[in-house]
Amino acid sequence: DIYSFFCWRTLRINLKQQATKHKIDFIQRVYPHSVQSMEMQEINFPTKNEETVASSASDQSEILKPGTKIKPIISVKEVEKLAERLYGITVQEIREIISYDDRNFFISEDRNIKNPIIANHSNNGYVLKVLNALDSHKAGFVDAQTKLMLFLGQQNIMCPKPIMNVYGRYFSTELLGTSKHIVRLLEYIPGQIFKEIPPSNNLFYQAGLFVAKFDRAIKNFTHDAYKTHKSLWMLDFVPKLEEFVYALKDISKQEIVEEVIAEFKSKVVNKYDKFEKGVIHGDFNEHNVLVNKCTSTSEKEYVVSGILDFGDSCYTLYVFELAIAMAYMMLQTGQLETGGYFLAGYESIRLVPQHEFDVLRICVAARLCQSLVLGIYTYTLDPENEYILSSQKNGWDLLQLLWSDEGKKAPELWRQTADEYLKQSYK
Repeated sequence: DIYSFFCWRTLRINLKQQATKHKIDFIQRVYPHSVQSMEMQEINFPTKNEETVASSASDQSEILKPGTKIKPIISVKEVEKLAERLYGITVQEIREIISYDDRNFFISEDRNIKNPIIANHSNNGYVLKVLNALDSHKAGFVDAQTKLMLFLGQQNIMCPKPIMNVYGRYFSTELLGTSKHIVRLLEYIPGQIFKEIPPSNNLFYQAGLFVAKFDRAIKNFTHDAYKTHKSLWMLDFVPKLEEFVYALKDISKQEIVEEVIAEFKSKVVNKYDKFEKGVIHGDFNEHNVLVNKCTSTSEKEYVVSGILDFGDSCYTLYVFELAIAMAYMMLQTGQLETGGYFLAGYESIRLVPQHEFDVLRICVAARLCQSLVLGIYTYTLDPENEYILSSQKNGWDLLQLLWSDEGKKAPELWRQTADEYLKQSYK
């Protein structure tokens, strides 16, 4: 009955509070120098409904505005203290991993020092992520990413595994300097990233296969935060690029971007409701795809094995997932044909409807515009981050090719390349 239910729920919450208090007491005995910092934090245990309401209120999605600096400012020493206070980790090795707007740190722990917080330790180390100031206001969205990664683990798709902190939560909000940032810990997955592997037609085929399998695996995944989440990196918001085009000093480049935006508005935005939708990864690029060397006797030298970084996951059109991935794969070679090998793998799992295929070239060009315009804009705010400019030259070359008279035939080339590749006995 209702009375029994509330008694059970109250008991459950009290037990959780007591268990966490005992865990904190233990850590304070083991790490006495952390007592003061821990006492300063107010520990609340909201109910599930309270969490949902709070998340929905704070997630009424903010979108990046021109002139806003959002990257966290934090030192390596501060990261070490966070790792110890939140996760009981005594850092043995630490190094920063390149990132766009966040700060990511690889950490290996000193296994000679007992850690009462993490029950099952990762032999490969961890990645401590400090989210940018904008995404740190979106606790519901971060929870959605966490649930998605846990769900993918159940589907046998390799991705980072979230780790609970001392409070029994998968992330916490920390005051760093004058701004608040969400901090979370993920298990590090060994392997090489796509960028480090010599490109091959087979690898692009596998990449397409992986993306389609990924989207199929999460087809029924839902989370309330995805209903309201908005980001400038979603292809839905390509028209917002008009506010950032000023960062381009080359008038001819501005004109191309403006042409792509106009075409995108006409052919995609105005027909938005006709396209199939679902949760997508949203950033299948060469830095987020894991590749491992084959151990079998197969002629394949490498295999696509996993996926990283769910910060751009969102609920949107499936054709956007395809376009984003194709754009980044073609950037690896600078050749339009590469998109055909990727398409061959993708369509082995999901056939692209004709109305999606008709706008694919526009969507690929739109993603290139996003990457190039926002890259230049972000570089003006963070000129020391060379990673931001990693695809600029190749990106402009590819965009200009795709938007030329020759590029108008790209869809025909993609289809022809895919068909010919699929006819081969060995792929």
